Amino acid sequence: MKAIEVKKGVYWVGAKDWNLKEFHGYATPQGSTYNAYLLMDEKITLVDGVKHYMSEENLSRIKSVVDFSKISYVVVNHVEMDHSGNIPEIMKLAPQAKVVTNTAGKQALEAHFDTTGWQFELIKSGDTLSIGSRTLAFMTTPMLHWPDSMMTYVKEDKLLLSNDGFGQHYCIDALFVKDAKFDVVMEHAKSYYANILFPFGAQAEKALKTAGDLGLDIEMIAPSHGLIWSGAEEVNAIIGNYGKWASGANEGKAVIVYDTMWGATAALADVAMGVFQAAGIPVTKHCLSVKNVSDIMPDFLDAKYVLIGNPTLNNQLFPRVAGFVTYMKGLAPKNKTALAFGSYGWRPGVVNQIQQVFDDLGWQSIPPFEEKYTPKSDVLEKFKEKVEELIKL
Repeated sequence: MKAIEVKKGVYWVGAKDWNLKEFHGYATPQGSTYNAYLLMDEKITLVDGVKHYMSEENLSRIKSVVDFSKISYVVVNHVEMDHSGNIPEIMKLAPQAKVVTNTAGKQALEAHFDTTGWQFELIKSGDTLSIGSRTLAFMTTPMLHWPDSMMTYVKEDKLLLSNDGFGQHYCIDALFVKDAKFDVVMEHAKSYYANILFPFGAQAEKALKTAGDLGLDIEMIAPSHGLIWSGAEEVNAIIGNYGKWASGANEGKAVIVYDTMWGATAALADVAMGVFQAAGIPVTKHCLSVKNVSDIMPDFLDAKYVLIGNPTLNNQLFPRVAGFVTYMKGLAPKNKTALAFGSYGWRPGVVNQIQQVFDDLGWQSIPPFEEKYTPKSDVLEKFKEKVEELIKL
């Protein structure tokens, strides 16, 4: 397999995982890519590796440009295994190369692999490294989304190798956003942010500020997953959206997430949707029996109101609801106004577990609403009033 030149002397040498369908519970029906980049200069530099089972694709692309014995540096922007899985194999082929990373990255590499004999060159945010005609500038981005995460900026090419920032789990034949449908790529970028980086909004804001403080002039963003953003319009669009998503600002929308056994909880969800529609509030409704949790989370970026409905099963949360609540809590959305609701057969109170999650997240909320078995018209009217009360908060 051949490397692809993305800028003069800068090659994409990554791998495309067409068959990836799931990533830590995040549905990836269109696969993903593991992007690595080769910088041809006086000191040839490889930036990142790939997942272990995609190694041969990565290695063959590198070999199409240069022999491993000529590589001077291997930059490790992130040690998670979809980026570093084949770094040990690379280091066996290029033992003369220095591994460029930060202190946390070195510690993580040592925890994952046998690094005996590896030469490390440790950097901190703002440090630079000359590789000949090019200067690499490093920006550490701890907890975006691992302690070791960092980005590498190629000054002369105005190229940001952005690691997990600005990426998408999206695999198509194209390599650039300009060769795909822009809106589709942006939706995948939004989904990636919502399912991977949502808990780290403060860190994302800090990274954007650091990039500004360092005076980075960016005309291309090459992430570790998905397509490459090129040109001012694309770069400004994705950076602008990251600023919005990271801020925690929402668009005042509503999202209703529920499951149902015999239609009772679904009936309540329908009433809630009608209330928002009557109030002119954009609303989406997701039944967990047909929607993957990761398909729902992008709506949380835009939502002010969150309603979660549960049909009690064996005096517990319904399994799909429990799974969603656990997944959602881990992503820690902020600044929501919430209501838990549901149905039960013989013992009420299970929805209080959902309410506890709202409390743990610091959301504004009103007490949960439950009904035994099928809600009649008078109960539906009471629930309507409950949702109207929520909107007034």
